[in-house]
Amino acid sequence: MTRSRTLLKTTALTAALTMFVSALPAWGQSSAAAPTREEIQRGVIDEALKGQAQPLALDGEVERSACPLAGPEFSDVRFTLKAVDFTGLISVDPLSLRSSYTDYIGQNVPVSVVCDIRDRAATILRSNGYLAAVQVPPQTIDDGNVRFDVLMARMTAVQVRGDAGPSETLLQKYIEKLAAQPVFNINTADRYLLLARDIPGLDVRLSLRPVSAESGGQPGEVVGEFNVIRTPVYADINIQNFGSKAVGRFGGLARVRFNGLTGLGDETVISGYSTADFKEQQVLQVGHEFTVGGEGLKFGGNFTYAWTKPDLTGGLDINSETMVASAYASYPFVRKQDRNIFGTIGLEYIDQRTDLLGVRTNEDRLSVAFARVDFNQIDSDSISGRGGYSAFEPKWGMGGSLEIRQGLDILGASEGCGPAFVNCIGQTVLPTRADGDPTAFVIRGQARIDFRPTPLLALTLKPRLQYSPDALFSYEEVSGGNYTTGRGYDPGTIIGDSGYGLQTEVSYGSLMPETPESIAFQPYMFFDLMSVWNKNVPGDPQKLYSVGGGLRMTIGQQASLDLTGVVPLKRAPFQTRRQDARALLTLTVQLAPWKRR
Repeated sequence: MTRSRTLLKTTALTAALTMFVSALPAWGQSSAAAPTREEIQRGVIDEALKGQAQPLALDGEVERSACPLAGPEFSDVRFTLKAVDFTGLISVDPLSLRSSYTDYIGQNVPVSVVCDIRDRAATILRSNGYLAAVQVPPQTIDDGNVRFDVLMARMTAVQVRGDAGPSETLLQKYIEKLAAQPVFNINTADRYLLLARDIPGLDVRLSLRPVSAESGGQPGEVVGEFNVIRTPVYADINIQNFGSKAVGRFGGLARVRFNGLTGLGDETVISGYSTADFKEQQVLQVGHEFTVGGEGLKFGGNFTYAWTKPDLTGGLDINSETMVASAYASYPFVRKQDRNIFGTIGLEYIDQRTDLLGVRTNEDRLSVAFARVDFNQIDSDSISGRGGYSAFEPKWGMGGSLEIRQGLDILGASEGCGPAFVNCIGQTVLPTRADGDPTAFVIRGQARIDFRPTPLLALTLKPRLQYSPDALFSYEEVSGGNYTTGRGYDPGTIIGDSGYGLQTEVSYGSLMPETPESIAFQPYMFFDLMSVWNKNVPGDPQKLYSVGGGLRMTIGQQASLDLTGVVPLKRAPFQTRRQDARALLTLTVQLAPWKRR
């Protein structure tokens, strides 16, 4: 049902409870009056956008440099290969290079095979992340034994160019991790390079420069040059028209992110959202996150407060307030160029209140412990730009999250009405759902899967699901509508304890502008499906279907615009007719910095 109908039905049933015990079963089946989670949590940085792949890889396949032994003057020289020896290996097991020569052992081969073995060994070292050169020193191989010298890059000095600001101490921890390696290995180094780039407000790039012989350098010694660009403040605004008519179609979000205020690799986010009619809905959010140690462990907290006063038919005066406070810890278990796994645990407190005609009628208080795993992976070849793909638009990629939530009877959480609703009889302030369980268990997940058969054509799937064996209060329920899955329907058109959804999309074009001042276009078509059901409620599941298309634009370095036309294909529950087609828009403008460097 729509959010406005939900408000009317819930409040009326709640008032009836104080007069008629027989109204309890119907009230227990009604949806909650407070706004959905997706209508409230808009200013928090999306976890799916954190830790995306970054192009740190070194390009190249089999290393093939000039090899005199492959010249035509040696074409008639042959020998029987008996053994191969690699000198200069550091932190590398010589057995790992056996595949470069084992096919030739005991064979009578041309001397040019020495060049092939050299190139194969160099490729194996590079595929394992080492920066190394394999050389063939002057030698006599009449006995069939061939020796190779390996020069492995060792970072013997570092230089930092640029101002890291208050986060310099944390950056230094990651640099020390890199410098402590006996030899440079990109597979080990990328964790700390990416963690350095994860420091809010810092863009850190590493280049390796050989130490010259004039400076006393030895073969293989390199200097690590860290180039740092600091951005202390980000600011952006977003305007969209996804809202319901009752709460307000158009709304705007303004967000400011302060980086490195305390020097702990921290980020402070402050955002405010309001509908075009200021009295209908306002949301204020504040979040702070900081880093502890040198392995990417983070602690953080978020606070959200929302006021909602929908414009209902008949002028019924209903107000709701939502307060959400959370604390969490997160850790990057895997942080690599092509795949990442983050783990988060935390505690969330929710307090939602509803007033009818100025009198408090409903209140839900929840204390919820949660554990979440976020992951993403992309095609590793795309990172190096092979085939016209990139790290930002790879040939294939996937990402998502899986979260487990458990309600706890702590911090003043609601008691619930209990068996036969005995705890609520005679009460004037009631939970929004009589059969709701404040200690409910919830599991929810979402994902995004992209496949590009060509660099410009993309096929995208966005599944989402939630399951709970219990009856849930409003904030924990899953919903369908513009903010989730079911574009073209008002937010919260259907709400349930459990549900699943799927967005399918076909798009063409790149959203990466060719120049910093140009505009990139990407037309697309989509189909949305959303289904929800409730415990103890007959007539479920409730479903939504919609289809549409649109155009996305990246406007230079400053803005992005998404224009969508969508047609609902199914009449929403409790409505007399199918909703009309809608035109949706989302405009995001980066205010600071105005241009990326």
